[in-house]
Amino acid sequence: MRLTIDGRGVDLAEGATVLDGVNRLGLPLPQLCKDPDRPPLGACRTCLVHVDGLRGTPAACHLPARDGMIVDTQHPEVARVRTTVLDLTRSMLTPDASGAETTFGQVGAALHRHGERAPTWSPLHRFEVDDTKSFFVLARDACILCGRCTTACDDVQQIGAIALLGRGHATKVGVFGDGAMASSVCTSCGQCVATCPTGAIRPKEAPAASVRTVESTCPYCGVGCGLGLRVGPAESAAPGGRLAVMADDVPANRSSLGMLCVKGRFATGFVHSRDRVTSPLVKRDGRWVEVDWDTALDVAAEGLVRHRGRFGALASAKATNEDGYLVQKFCRVVMATNDVDHCTRLCHSPSVEAMLISMGSGATSNSYQDYEEAGCLMVVGADASSNHPVIAVRFRRAVSRGARLVVVNPKRIELCDQADLWLRQRPGTDVALFNAMARVILDEGLHDDAFVRARTEGFHAWRGSLEPYTLEHAERVTGVPAGDIAQAARWYAKPHVSGSCLIWGMGVTQHVNGIHNAHALLNLSLVTGQLGRPGSGISPLRGQNNVQGCGDAGCIPTNLPGYQMYVPETLARFEAAWGVRPPGRTGRVVTEMVEGCLTGDTRAMYVVGENPLLSEPDLHHAEKAIGQLEFLVVQDLFMHETAERAHVFLPAAAFAEKEGTFTNSERRVQRVRAALAPPGQARPDWWITAALAGRVARRVGVDVGRQFDYAGPAEIFDEMARLTPFLGGLSHARLDREGGIQWPCPTPGHPGTRYLYAESFPRGRGRFVPARQIEEAAELPDADYPFVLNTGRLLYHWHGGTLTRRVQGLLELAPRLEVAIHPSDARRLGVDSGARVRVESRRGELTGYAHVTEAVRAGAIFVPFVKLADSAANFLTNSACDPASKIPEYKVCAVRLERVLP
Repeated sequence: MRLTIDGRGVDLAEGATVLDGVNRLGLPLPQLCKDPDRPPLGACRTCLVHVDGLRGTPAACHLPARDGMIVDTQHPEVARVRTTVLDLTRSMLTPDASGAETTFGQVGAALHRHGERAPTWSPLHRFEVDDTKSFFVLARDACILCGRCTTACDDVQQIGAIALLGRGHATKVGVFGDGAMASSVCTSCGQCVATCPTGAIRPKEAPAASVRTVESTCPYCGVGCGLGLRVGPAESAAPGGRLAVMADDVPANRSSLGMLCVKGRFATGFVHSRDRVTSPLVKRDGRWVEVDWDTALDVAAEGLVRHRGRFGALASAKATNEDGYLVQKFCRVVMATNDVDHCTRLCHSPSVEAMLISMGSGATSNSYQDYEEAGCLMVVGADASSNHPVIAVRFRRAVSRGARLVVVNPKRIELCDQADLWLRQRPGTDVALFNAMARVILDEGLHDDAFVRARTEGFHAWRGSLEPYTLEHAERVTGVPAGDIAQAARWYAKPHVSGSCLIWGMGVTQHVNGIHNAHALLNLSLVTGQLGRPGSGISPLRGQNNVQGCGDAGCIPTNLPGYQMYVPETLARFEAAWGVRPPGRTGRVVTEMVEGCLTGDTRAMYVVGENPLLSEPDLHHAEKAIGQLEFLVVQDLFMHETAERAHVFLPAAAFAEKEGTFTNSERRVQRVRAALAPPGQARPDWWITAALAGRVARRVGVDVGRQFDYAGPAEIFDEMARLTPFLGGLSHARLDREGGIQWPCPTPGHPGTRYLYAESFPRGRGRFVPARQIEEAAELPDADYPFVLNTGRLLYHWHGGTLTRRVQGLLELAPRLEVAIHPSDARRLGVDSGARVRVESRRGELTGYAHVTEAVRAGAIFVPFVKLADSAANFLTNSACDPASKIPEYKVCAVRLERVLP
């Protein structure tokens, strides 16, 4: 359609509004209630226009564009009415409530430029500022009741913490019961702050005026939300400038639908933490000494060379794909070992290995879009509201559209409030539950027979393995009513619309039975054919921002980059590219490397961006093991528990200080861009690893030529893409032009792949693998240790807390370690909420504060594994491992609990 607006022509697509045309031309028309990313509200009546042939002054946001329209935004009658509307709107504000940086202030300036009368002020109300939230304040004196914040909270984030309260002149934004913001269900996501046009809801710490905005990707969980990193003027403390307090969402990145959680929006300031290590350090006589880069790299190289052959490396799932690729290349080309691993070993290694066996790919098969299109969502062992909040919003949207939601979790989580069915199985009984569901599907003829016949193998042997798993047996083992098991099976197999998505987290992987749990889930997806089409798929939710990419890049001991096997033709292809043939046998996983510290098989380690002395199970044992190392190099931002034991510390650049890519949980490769210069002598991880590799290679006599001489991360990515078929069509230049793209993307003209397995599996046919239920976890309660311990994450902290403990607002939201305990157990022990308690296992103890709640079952307690006040859950957890994937059993161990007397 062709319109004329203020004498200028503009072309618009069908369905556009007149306001779309105004904004495309960049005309200064007020639009206070219109969020750029949301449908129009029509509440403020400030975007008024005159249209030839139409009576009145319609609002442009609600006026459909029509071909041939002649629109005037500055018509005298429109200007008069608009100024009157703005006068009335201004009357709601106090004189100092709306500054030039707000949308309202900008509107006033625009009106002045066009000669319109300046609105007058006549405030009707005075309100106290609500500053009870950690990151932002609610200043109602600046509120114009446009409704953008309530829409953002209710319709966008699906939380509903705030609403318009009262009637008439008494109307105001508030929370349930008209209490303080801190008393509400608000999660501090900041969606209201981002959309407020007047600054009525604004950050507590007002950032300096932004100099520029750099689009990048969030450094926290695996969702991969886009960030607009606003950079303020340079300061002496931060030579490259300073990140604004609040990171904006990036409208161009639709993988998160323009949403962020509290960490992505407010918690990127750790890059400016005062305890950043910004100079290379070498330990001499037990004390750290600052040195230059040449000295530090030489000392590191000499130490690693002495122990070549008894060496292991731990790569970082927080670093970029390019960083990880160089770590594994250094290990395989220079150190002649496949002993390289990363944190997937401790979270989703059973998922990856089971998927490689059954499907031939170790990644999520579907996209986030499929969650909202599914007819049934089965969420197993995952607390998305705490771990992946933006994904949880998609789940809630699906439910509001009519999808079934089945939650499988021993602990009550927020999603249980929206669930159609909650299966609360006993910890460690997952296989019995899923096998019983599979038997219901087969016995009732709900399976997809055509899919099974055409696209799978091993069906009959698997079907025979289900014989013991009757509903009655499953109810006895799991504690879940037989009727609920059957209902969940029916809903998953035959959703009333579209397909079914199967989503799981570490609640089913961190067990000695982890790989069997994963196979039991995959078998459900195969027998029902819930793969390879919109609204269906299998989704292990990844914890760290680049855990998917780190595995893709080859930072695992079982496979080369791209999950390629150690077969002669693949080894030959890498030899041709690298000039050195990689070792042809599987290396050791991180838990084996740590054990090797005690046996002498591991004498030196290179740890990049990880802290195993918080992430390993049985931390006292891990401390003893790592204490036996003869040489340890740590590369990171901060001096954490593992770094304190190192011999060399190499200061790395943070996510906002370097270029590269992250790959999120839906296989979307996205750009990471430098908004700041690294502080002091800190350098990007890829630069450090390349420099170290060159020095080690010269000392051991490995001719690597120019293998580690890279101009930058783009060149590293190009090499990785050439050697990894499913990345073959990607490059930094293409991602800069088109935004994030999902692999497989084998050629430059390929659009990327929304969902896998549409026609075939990488291994040919999908494989059914019988899953067996181990009768007992490695350690169960007894008379001495009568409670079962479960561990997990918190919304307001991330993993061990190395980053989030350096963000004051997050510490205010979750300042102390809380131990969740059932009311009946609390009464028996004489423990009230807030009481100081001690939790003890056979391996260690911690102290925290009781949180009495029915979210945990009687006889169980829950402890987050963030470290607060020197207490960490992994002092308690068991190092017993799944024999196949080598993942420790973090989710089940026996503990006792007692009150700590004053």
